[in-house]
Amino acid sequence: MQFPVSIDPVEYLSIIERLRPDSLLLVRDSAGLDEDTEQRLWRKVAYSYDPARRLAAVEYLLLTMHEASEQDRAAYMTKVFLPWAGIKRRVHAQVMRIIDDIGRTNEIEAYSDEDAAHIATKIYRPLVSDVFDPYMTLLVATYAFKEGKFVDIETSNLGALERSKAELVESRIRQFGGPADLLNGYDPIVRNALAHAGSDGVLYEDNSILFRSVKRGTPPIIESRRWSHDELHGHVIALLELIMSIDAAVEIFGIDSLDVLSERAVTDQFLYHALDRDQRRALSSSLGENLKKIQTLKGASFAERMDLLSKILFLQCAERDIPCTRVAFNEKQKTCFITVPIAVKPTSDDDIRKQAMALIRHLILGRSVFGSLFDRFVAEGEVDGDRSITLMLPAAPLDEYIAEHAGLIDLLGDAEIWVAGVFMRIEVDHAALGAVEDGTLGPRLPRRHRPFSN
Repeated sequence: MQFPVSIDPVEYLSIIERLRPDSLLLVRDSAGLDEDTEQRLWRKVAYSYDPARRLAAVEYLLLTMHEASEQDRAAYMTKVFLPWAGIKRRVHAQVMRIIDDIGRTNEIEAYSDEDAAHIATKIYRPLVSDVFDPYMTLLVATYAFKEGKFVDIETSNLGALERSKAELVESRIRQFGGPADLLNGYDPIVRNALAHAGSDGVLYEDNSILFRSVKRGTPPIIESRRWSHDELHGHVIALLELIMSIDAAVEIFGIDSLDVLSERAVTDQFLYHALDRDQRRALSSSLGENLKKIQTLKGASFAERMDLLSKILFLQCAERDIPCTRVAFNEKQKTCFITVPIAVKPTSDDDIRKQAMALIRHLILGRSVFGSLFDRFVAEGEVDGDRSITLMLPAAPLDEYIAEHAGLIDLLGDAEIWVAGVFMRIEVDHAALGAVEDGTLGPRLPRRHRPFSN
């Protein structure tokens, strides 16, 4: 593998024409692309060490994702594409660290043993283990979805080693078509040798590196691979090309699927996975400013403003399939009351906990809609008009939740609860809960007084 690749000017122009972002959209009308978006996509798609490889990879990736989404577009977005976007976002920091290490070398070309060691251990190895592996998850999950074998994104991501993921993708390419050289930057023998170098795994010699993947035993079983410095350079570039191709295809597919975002379930997954906390908080602040205009509407009485905001609350609850039947207010005590229909009266601790968590969701929406007009929010759960459970939260913990400084479990411990007129609180064992969460896959949800990883 030699980079950059020499290419005939006529062929280059043909490839660039096919790489035009609007020609890669299969669903959306290309006329809807604004200039900034088109320029950003151009940079993602066209910046390449090997334009022909980039074209083949991007077209293959787009076709594969569209074929999977044809099964069920909303399900593919919410179960595969957007959860994987969350994985991609979480590995971004490691990608940037690798890029910094690339910057410390001379255009990732090895001129000495020291250069070769740096490129092999600080660039190639983390590119495979920390980036290539989770990036393969998108293809593994997409093929599983197409074949009706998809479980969840965690299973696709962590259910197999990267070697098994690569072998699965290569087998599907042989079976259904695709660029045969898509994964040729990856070499499992080299990856294993670097991961378990020990005393004999990697030998840096004049102008070449000997990699040995050693399977322990008597006698040990050895697989070897010798790369020149140029071959090491070529494999790094091929991996970078693959990663950049996936990034480009993902962004184009996402833009091509914007119409599905109108569905509430897809929107919620987009906000959770595709945006980071700062982006979500900025969006929430923008929406809050629009609601504040109604909350402080000049020329409208308190009752008129409450009527408008109540309609917004009813609409928001309906969109989330958590209906409420009435909203009432005590202006003097600055308290908002939300009445919620529930199916049955709570009779056990588990019933109380589940119903309390459901009622808290109504109060979070209430605080979002009514803002600083009220200091306390009360949810009243009724069975056939008979009040069975009441839950109260002050504004402060609701604001913490909205700002993603606290989680639903934190609010559960803060809430004052009455069941059949009897006051109670729910105690949360945060240490035990934290121990359970430490062993749970996926992004960590917000909790008070702990770092947030989503």
